[in-house]
Amino acid sequence: MQSRGCAPVSGQSQCEALRWPRDEKPRRSFRCPGFRHRSGLLSRARAVGRDRDEKRHLPPRQGSLLQELLLLGQTSSQDEVSQVLSVELRDWSRNPKQATVLLSGLSRERLPHLAAQVLTSMVEGRVDVNVFHCSAAISACEKGGQWRQALNLLSSMPEMRISPNEISYNAAISACEKGGQWQQALSLLSSMPAMRVVRSEVSYSAAISACEKGGQWQQALNLLSSLPASKVSPNEITYNAAISACEKGGQWQPALHLFFSMPDVRVVANEISYNAAISACEKGGRWQQAICLLSIMPAMKVISSSISYNSAISACEKGRQWQQALCLLCSMSTVKVIPNRISYSAAISACEKGGQWQQALNLLSSMPEMRIVPNEISYNAAISACEKGGQWQQAVSLLSSMPTMNVIANEISYSAAISACEKGGQWQQALYLLGSMPALKVLPDKISYNAAISACEKGGRWQVAVGILSRMQDLSAMADVISYNSAIAACSQKGGPWQLALSLLASMPDAWVAPNEISYNSAIVACERSRKLDLGLELAQECKDRGVDRGSPSFFPWAIASLEVSDPDVIQLALLEATAQLGKSRHSPEELSTLAWAFATLGVSDPRFSDALVSQAMPQLREFKVAELLLLAGAAAADGGQQDVFLCTIQEEVAARLGEFHVQHCTEVAREKFVQGALGVIWACSFAGLLSEKFLVAARRAMKQTGIALDAAHATSRTRPCRLGAQMPEAVQTDDDNPSIVLDLADRSVIFKPPHWEVSDDHTELQLLSYVRAVLGEGLPILSDTRHRHGFLHRLDVPNSGLVLAAKTYEAYYDLRVQLSAGDIMRDYVVLCHGLVPPRLAEITARLSWRSENNKNCYSYRKVLVVLVVGKQGKASRTHFKVIAHAVSWQSRSASWLGVGLFF
Repeated sequence: MQSRGCAPVSGQSQCEALRWPRDEKPRRSFRCPGFRHRSGLLSRARAVGRDRDEKRHLPPRQGSLLQELLLLGQTSSQDEVSQVLSVELRDWSRNPKQATVLLSGLSRERLPHLAAQVLTSMVEGRVDVNVFHCSAAISACEKGGQWRQALNLLSSMPEMRISPNEISYNAAISACEKGGQWQQALSLLSSMPAMRVVRSEVSYSAAISACEKGGQWQQALNLLSSLPASKVSPNEITYNAAISACEKGGQWQPALHLFFSMPDVRVVANEISYNAAISACEKGGRWQQAICLLSIMPAMKVISSSISYNSAISACEKGRQWQQALCLLCSMSTVKVIPNRISYSAAISACEKGGQWQQALNLLSSMPEMRIVPNEISYNAAISACEKGGQWQQAVSLLSSMPTMNVIANEISYSAAISACEKGGQWQQALYLLGSMPALKVLPDKISYNAAISACEKGGRWQVAVGILSRMQDLSAMADVISYNSAIAACSQKGGPWQLALSLLASMPDAWVAPNEISYNSAIVACERSRKLDLGLELAQECKDRGVDRGSPSFFPWAIASLEVSDPDVIQLALLEATAQLGKSRHSPEELSTLAWAFATLGVSDPRFSDALVSQAMPQLREFKVAELLLLAGAAAADGGQQDVFLCTIQEEVAARLGEFHVQHCTEVAREKFVQGALGVIWACSFAGLLSEKFLVAARRAMKQTGIALDAAHATSRTRPCRLGAQMPEAVQTDDDNPSIVLDLADRSVIFKPPHWEVSDDHTELQLLSYVRAVLGEGLPILSDTRHRHGFLHRLDVPNSGLVLAAKTYEAYYDLRVQLSAGDIMRDYVVLCHGLVPPRLAEITARLSWRSENNKNCYSYRKVLVVLVVGKQGKASRTHFKVIAHAVSWQSRSASWLGVGLFF
């Protein structure tokens, strides 16, 4: 085996620390920690000799000499040990082997303190101490975990004119290995030739094991490769230690190389070899290799154990292969391997990583049936699975059930439950859990606080978020960059205090917290939403100048696009820099998709930039998330046909993923992101006129599958009769201009919305949702689902009237979403507008952006008004219209009556 480039260990320099401190008369200074810092042994022996006549009356002996010493225990004094041994010392002078037997017994009992005291008594009693006695005492230190005492004994042997042998050194090296002292172990190994002690495979195995425990896999490989030069044949212990060293260092490839090279040196792999190799694959996330190793064990006549299976299940967990993990867990019984708590906890974690919260709960609930008591690790994994799946109620329920199972919840349990509440938008529940931790003697950590701040941010409670951040500082909880970022993001919400957001950003260095790109992003968003665009641009430039963006090619373009910068010089400079960076190095899908969105939003179309971006995106298209593919598709669709080939490739990629999509394997959050991204790509391809039938068929199939699964989960009835005779709300009865159902089918309806009615946002008294509930009944689950817009497919402004599509089932909802995205449904309106529109004009293509402004003169129910801005920047849109008539008033004011069809 080739050397791994490790520097040789210098025995001389390392051993300086091991030399025994000498007094004026070196041969009279045998000392070690177990000797309670007495002076030289020979002087002590004279003192004992003078006192021996006074200690003739010994206590009655019961049992063997070893038992008598064991009765003294760890707190024995030297005088007590000497008194017990006073008679035997004479016999030991004639038969030293008896002392070796006693010292070996103390070694087996892991009593280095007593072994050292026995050795001291022997020296004081003028018994010749030999190498076997010292080796047995060193072995006692090794088994008792006293590496310093072992080194002291070894270093004192030359002072007693005793030459250490291989056993002495091996025991001392093993003591260093168990104490995690790999440097000392290597120093001892390297010093053996100078002491004329032959190094054996045991010596090397112990030293390699020391490197393994110290995380020094390179040193372990270096030692293994040096064995042939030392004329030492490696054995399975040597290889197992080296493989374990690679495993501890996360080096799965060298570990497998060692494992498969064992037959070349005629070393047979055993269970430990396989377990170490499987564990190395687990650490490296190589689940396929781990399963392969496990599967070949029976053919190699090696019996697999729970350790083998647990490592393989953990490998599947790290590889997000929850199905494989469950298969392995189920197969354990067939090979007569009993699963344990670790097996189940690893499988639950695999389900958590795979977003399978139901499976995780099933495993947790089945543990008592298998006579396995869940622990906090099992519960924490299950709570995290519920958090990932957006099931905050289940997470809180699990947390509350832990005491009934005699499992003590820790800060990880609470942090996972608080994070679940954060993702579920339950900021009050998150705060309740955080507040209950001290009473249960659970100390909140940074993760707990950060999750609570993030929950308040998502709940729009910036005051509470900032309060928690202040509380962290008061409690010395050491707020980190995540804490500040969440608080800044909370202040960056619409209507939030932008000044406070900037103040928090500025205060981070004083708290020894370095702002990162996310910190600046949130502060820039605060400036954008408060229309402080110049301040936002200053922050973006500051972030860039300070190198906080870490050379990100997308940060500055994102910032100027978000801030609606229109300065052509600023935009052109950003474009040139981004194009140059794309040419220098490879960038991540997140960077590339953000770049595409930014320059598309800015209305920039540049062939060199597009070519550079496409050349990087195409080879790694499979690595893009669907949401990132949506940004690429939107930018390509808005480029006026310059990127048609790229857009078609994106379409094929999303179509392939739609074919692989299984709604039952997705968390609610993952499903929503996937569906929204796919629908967005459909819109982009339709807008560009490139929507393929293959893509559309795949999308319809996946959306149908999603709708059916949601209907089953919510127990939606397939047919619902329209209750046209139902009692309508009082507000409806007193108004002459009422809504009505124009078309009613089994799973969908078309509803007429009159002026002054709002669809479902609860800003006015007249709500179309209330009418629909009154007419169709409260039994339709989708009508109560805010995530699915209560079944409404689109909106109409309050002053306007028109037709609104509404779904009664989730299947119908997603079917209509596909039709709208594909342009199969057009929304036609009649509009009276100022000015004379030329009759020949039939289409307007423009970019639209939305801007939040304080409402002063418009609808009183809105504090913040969303204004639609038409210009050169924003999202691409297309409007088809036809001039129906013109009108000119007596005051020379002109107007046009238009029939409008919208596609956006």
